[in-house]
Amino acid sequence: MINNHHIKPVLQKMKGQTAVNNRTTISDALIASVGVFVCMFIIFELTQYTHSLWFIASFSASSMLVMTAWNAPVGQPRNVIGSHLIASFIAIAILNLFGSSPVMMSLALCCTIFCMLMTRTFHPPACGDPIIIMMSGYSWGFLFHPVLIGAIIIVVFGLIINNLHPKRKYPLYWW
Repeated sequence: MINNHHIKPVLQKMKGQTAVNNRTTISDALIASVGVFVCMFIIFELTQYTHSLWFIASFSASSMLVMTAWNAPVGQPRNVIGSHLIASFIAIAILNLFGSSPVMMSLALCCTIFCMLMTRTFHPPACGDPIIIMMSGYSWGFLFHPVLIGAIIIVVFGLIINNLHPKRKYPLYWW
């Protein structure tokens, strides 16, 4: 039975502890913004030039994390590439085995999160991939183009843009 003794500690945790300490500098904001612009522009241009899909919505959030969270696990190449591959593989497998329904999309997302955590490739934008894939009915080819190639493009631009800043070193690790 739940009583005030159990509820009060939970409510105390929800108050938070301190104010946000935003340490973003103008140069960091400019580098991140320009980096995302250049990366996404190239991917959009590839889509128009080749008349083939190179962009998926989750890539915009991935490029943002690579450019802004360059020193955090979520922005590292292993996490970006690995999570998009894991999420897409799971989604295409479930789609081919069981079809697309709310239950199957939820299962694909659940399996994606579990596998990302177990493989230490946590990258939240990739959680959009199962929904994109299952709602659109993409096949196995989607795993390589645009998913793998697009994730690699994002990492390559992260390598270039982040390392132009004298105080940044990207990546912190590959594997």
